Amino acid sequence: MKKVVLTLVFSLVAVTMFAQSKAAPKLLKYVTQAPDGTVSMTILDDSRDNTMKLESANSFYKYQIIDPKTNQPILTASNSGKACEIAKSKIAAGTYDIRLFTRSFVITSKIKVSAARQLTQAGQEAVAMNE
Repeated sequence: MKKVVLTLVFSLVAVTMFAQSKAAPKLLKYVTQAPDGTVSMTILDDSRDNTMKLESANSFYKYQIIDPKTNQPILTASNSGKACEIAKSKIAAGTYDIRLFTRSFVITSKIKVSAARQLTQAGQEAVAMNE
């Protein structure tokens, strides 16, 4: 009986040790506040998506992603409204500054961009067939 119990315990421990775990997706959220405490800008970066979502309390006409080492824009895009999506495939993973231009002011925040999700060739073909 002891051998059976020990064998079961050893089997459960072995299965538990070698079981594969899936890493949980990361959701990064950056919130920039105005001096009066209101939320001025929110950026959502989900590691499962190839885009980041940028939202603002105010309409903005342009945003720039700035390389902090050179202080030069690496991505500039125009916008109309209070929200947009930024394609992560246009940006290498890393830490950047982002500037949001409204009619009245410029909002600046530091963000960390996760890597864009890479699709395998088979996955790309399946996505193309479904579209």
